[in-house]
Amino acid sequence: MWRVVCLALLLSLNIHAQQALSYSQLQVDDLTRQLPAAEISQIDATEPVLLLQRPAMTASRKGTVILLADSAEHAASPKHIDNLRQQLNDYGWDTLSVMPPDAAMLTGDSDARQQFQTAVMQRISAAQQQARQQSGSVVVIAQGNSAAVLNQLYVAEQLAEPEALILLGAYLPDPQLNIELAKAIASHQIPTLDINHQYDNRFVNAQLALRQKWVNKQLKPVYRQRQIIGSGLHQEVQQWVLHEIYGWLTSIGL
Repeated sequence: MWRVVCLALLLSLNIHAQQALSYSQLQVDDLTRQLPAAEISQIDATEPVLLLQRPAMTASRKGTVILLADSAEHAASPKHIDNLRQQLNDYGWDTLSVMPPDAAMLTGDSDARQQFQTAVMQRISAAQQQARQQSGSVVVIAQGNSAAVLNQLYVAEQLAEPEALILLGAYLPDPQLNIELAKAIASHQIPTLDINHQYDNRFVNAQLALRQKWVNKQLKPVYRQRQIIGSGLHQEVQQWVLHEIYGWLTSIGL
């Protein structure tokens, strides 16, 4: 009887693992099928990872923007990421949009969450290395829980710092972790633009005032917080965010 139960449990775990893998692979397959072949590439982050790349479309090139969507999304997420990876080309930026790690890791145990953090580190490190092969500045735009984990990696000095970091609705799925995130955002010296929406995850909006207090306490030299009215899925809101990003990058000399 015990062997039967164990076998059933193993089969169940295997099915769930295959489902998670299949969903992730389905996203990659969909993007590969829907997007122009010239935009499809990959980076080696211990395993091949989908990368969407587009060149700057101006006579004077500024550098490269690396984009990382929330773990529940993909490299062409309709919530800001796809719009930014296309529109920033018209402002002089190459764009590299990296496929985020599987969201299932963040709902697992501490080992799974560590695997997610390691996967983010490997993917962004590979993207930054590719970006540094070209001239110009490197800017990183990250969203949701991917943004929060990436910010922690910069605090821990596990990644080379970019010239600027833009956070879109950064949060972690735990109240205490979000209190720690508020302090972490203030704990590195990377110029940071912290953009949030009124409809963002409740953990985000609960800690915005605390983030500003920690920035003031830590004397972080370049930090701007913006609260956006509306949904990040609406085109007019996406254009608003694009203009916020362009204006802020210009204000800090990028």
